[in-house]
Amino acid sequence: MAIVMLACYAMKTRFELILVGNDEKFLRAAGEEAIGEIIALERLLTRFQPESDIGTINRVGSHQPVRIDARTFLLLQRAKQLSQETKGAFDITVGTWWEKNLEAKEIVGADNLLLDETQMTACLTKEGLQIDLGGIGKGYTIEQAAEILRNAGIENAFLHGGTSSVFAFGRNQDGNPWQVAIAHPVSKETIATVTLDNLGLSVSVSQSALYAFHPQSISSHSAPTIEPTTGKTVTHTLLAAVVLPSPTVCEAWSTALLVLGKEGLAVFQQSHPEGWSILLDCEGKLWQVGNLHGSL
Repeated sequence: MAIVMLACYAMKTRFELILVGNDEKFLRAAGEEAIGEIIALERLLTRFQPESDIGTINRVGSHQPVRIDARTFLLLQRAKQLSQETKGAFDITVGTWWEKNLEAKEIVGADNLLLDETQMTACLTKEGLQIDLGGIGKGYTIEQAAEILRNAGIENAFLHGGTSSVFAFGRNQDGNPWQVAIAHPVSKETIATVTLDNLGLSVSVSQSALYAFHPQSISSHSAPTIEPTTGKTVTHTLLAAVVLPSPTVCEAWSTALLVLGKEGLAVFQQSHPEGWSILLDCEGKLWQVGNLHGSL
């Protein structure tokens, strides 16, 4: 049994693929194609490059429609849908708060991003609105890379981006389902174990809550988790983890649950009865919804 591991640095994190099969050359060729897609998607989705799709939308999208790649368009469509599904707790325009401060309250909102499917264009209805895909981009990138692997005929694979967004299918080198341990962000002890087979996992940690909970564990200058409608940093929830078939949806929901807190678990369960989620609040209490894929 051959095992091939490939990695690249994109979206300010390390992406890694672990592929298992009988033919090492075949595994490596398919893996390199998937790595190429990860790198290509970063060039489209990053907001830090003014000529990327997202950089161009942020720069001129309030003045004219911007024609974008079909992959970018699909992700923006899904992001708008997920904003509605999470009752606005997940919102790709939240980055506006970092740029505009108090003025952001008047312009933040995924409804202010307009998409034209016939022209494959995006535009912004508010001057100064900023799109940021940091809360969904890794999950989408992993989903696209996994699709390439499957189409190539790979049967067993484990993919992750920064260890916080994961997708796995098939079996590991021992013939067992892939398993992931979720660690407490402060004590580093395992708080849950998840089995992944054709499933994604996303784990989100509120940096502002973590600093309030344990100041020595992180720099106070780390990017905070922001409540989209108010711009306030989230301090009531320390960690949220979600398991669903789509790693894209996982990442959006883990971000949303940080914002919504334990009240959001009922919303999640109603939207995704097949899913699994845990939430760790700032008082150290652990909440769980679903029991199909993980255990505390």
